[in-house]
Amino acid sequence: MSVNLYRNESLIELGTYTTDTDSAADLVAGLREKWALLREMDLAGDYPVDILVTRDNGTTKVVELFKWRSLHHKAEAEMDLGCQAVQSRIDGLAGDRGVHESYTEVIRGFNENFPPMGGTELLKGVCSCLLNVDGVVEDFPLSVKNGIVLMHRSPGTDFDGDGRNEMYLHIFMHGGEIDIDGFGPVRVTQNFERPNNGIVKSHGGANDFPATAIWRVAWKMHTPLGDLMTDPDVPLIFGPAQVTHYPPVGTHFHSSTGPVALIHVDSGQKIGTLTPGELTAFDIVVTKDDEVYADYPNRPGDILEVLKEHTREYAGAQ
Repeated sequence: MSVNLYRNESLIELGTYTTDTDSAADLVAGLREKWALLREMDLAGDYPVDILVTRDNGTTKVVELFKWRSLHHKAEAEMDLGCQAVQSRIDGLAGDRGVHESYTEVIRGFNENFPPMGGTELLKGVCSCLLNVDGVVEDFPLSVKNGIVLMHRSPGTDFDGDGRNEMYLHIFMHGGEIDIDGFGPVRVTQNFERPNNGIVKSHGGANDFPATAIWRVAWKMHTPLGDLMTDPDVPLIFGPAQVTHYPPVGTHFHSSTGPVALIHVDSGQKIGTLTPGELTAFDIVVTKDDEVYADYPNRPGDILEVLKEHTREYAGAQ
């Protein structure tokens, strides 16, 4: 399968060290200590660290791969005495300072055809909307920048028999948190009692991409006023949008859903409105193909009808 770029940055660092086999265990321990310190100081990102080891004729090569939170945090680590001390011990075990390289591109994913088997993905992203809570918050630009989505994709299949493949996307869980001045912490979660899913529908031709994608979700919000939920009879629709790769990281899904009532879960009273704005995934954390066939996430349900309703020329080139 071909791949497609969907993250472009300069925060991925690769360090390569060579040592004798007797010192390899201490070198690995030093790298783990380094990463733990960077995480404790909030300098390294939450991207998992990889430490790779290979041995050949008494010599061991050790490679570390991790992600900085930002270039500012990288510079802060280089100036910190504790970080310098840990790095000096690592360099001493390796016999030299090693080779440190920064990479600006991460390339993964599919950009010609849908994956031929189902799988589960964990993505990070941001969702923006406009929040109104009667007498408390007025036209607040709520932007949940630490959002995550755990979802399942079906195999790419022509479910509806029109000669154009589609993937159905079942959202297991999504959410994020933000602190609003004068109001307090707000945690956005999924309303599990309503449909939360999506679809990617091919335009046809030799390959599955480009394609049209759309998402349907419903929210609950944990707030200082108690639990709120968006009107369960009015789904939040993001898209449709044209996608040229999967996962659709970097694609902006604009919402045409107007203001939706915010309802207090305990009282059932409307206490405000939420107007969805834009949904964008900016990173993929984990992807895992199905090992055991799971039927229920692959069932189309009525999401295809949602796509038809919101797409002017159904499954045609946008």
